[in-house]
Amino acid sequence: MKKPAQRLRRRSVPTLAATIDRYIAEISPTKKSLTAEQSIARVWKATRLAGRSIERVSNNDLIKIRDKWLEQYAAATVVRRLAFLSHVYTTLRKDWGWSKLANPVELVSRPTVADARDRRLYKHIRLRGVTQYPREELEWILQHTRSTLLPVIAIVAAETSMRRSEVCLLRRERVDLQRSFVRLKDTKNGTGREVPLTPWAREVLRVHLAGKPLRGRIFNITPESVTRAFGRAVKRARQSYEQLCRSLGRRPSPSYFTDLRLHDLRHEGTSELAQVFEMHQLAKVNGNKDTRMLLRYYHPTGAELARLLIRSHIGRRQTAEIRQLRSSVDGDFSDVRDLLNARRNIDSR
Repeated sequence: MKKPAQRLRRRSVPTLAATIDRYIAEISPTKKSLTAEQSIARVWKATRLAGRSIERVSNNDLIKIRDKWLEQYAAATVVRRLAFLSHVYTTLRKDWGWSKLANPVELVSRPTVADARDRRLYKHIRLRGVTQYPREELEWILQHTRSTLLPVIAIVAAETSMRRSEVCLLRRERVDLQRSFVRLKDTKNGTGREVPLTPWAREVLRVHLAGKPLRGRIFNITPESVTRAFGRAVKRARQSYEQLCRSLGRRPSPSYFTDLRLHDLRHEGTSELAQVFEMHQLAKVNGNKDTRMLLRYYHPTGAELARLLIRSHIGRRQTAEIRQLRSSVDGDFSDVRDLLNARRNIDSR
């Protein structure tokens, strides 16, 4: 007797929510961005696509969600969310046996992210006739924090150009105060490096570490908490500044204590250290492997570039020539032609 043909059982198709849960359980723990991906996963699971099977999620669905998000959030936020979902589908195709599954995110245009920043700290806050307040923007901000750790973290970040997480996760046994550098093992790009300490950063760390254990983490605070504490301190500093200006009958500058983020301290540190190190040395200190990324953190002012030029061999040579020219005449030159003639006369001697 002929046996009935057996039906091929089609494997069940998981929902988007179930797939994201698996991704968070298996893939995200291997990445440094675990916490951030957990947050993004919750966002996707709250959308109307969460209960839909992975095969039925289309690029049109994602375009509608993208456009709705762009009305409420920054382009960088939307791009990160789309990138997360795209990697979920890439993992499905490459590692989880869904090789014929299309990635709908590939058919979605991602918004342009204009996140380049050039905010520098103000070294001299102008308050004519007022002496009891600090002149530097960072010092003013740190006077308005209630955190005992933020001043240390902020100063080390601004002096060394280290990332927020690198400073927060510093361990005592990797801080060499005698030779003025710290060893970083757990970095964003996975490559360890040694970062030199400026005398001020070394002194701040020395005072903070006095009497503390010789092993273990230096700061018992999360990077996210540091960001929030810095934001609150900036807000209080701005309020204090505006109140002072009102009491003096002056108009507050719109530049001080505005549009300033904790990450800007990394920009500040890189720009300051660029006056000391060559580009290849600065890359070793900063930790950026790509020169283009390194340049995003380097924001010299015109005055800083002018000082570098004056101290260069060109600047020293021309300054010496100018002194010689000025000493060759009584008074000053009447016009540029007299100046050029005097220079030719000196050259012909």
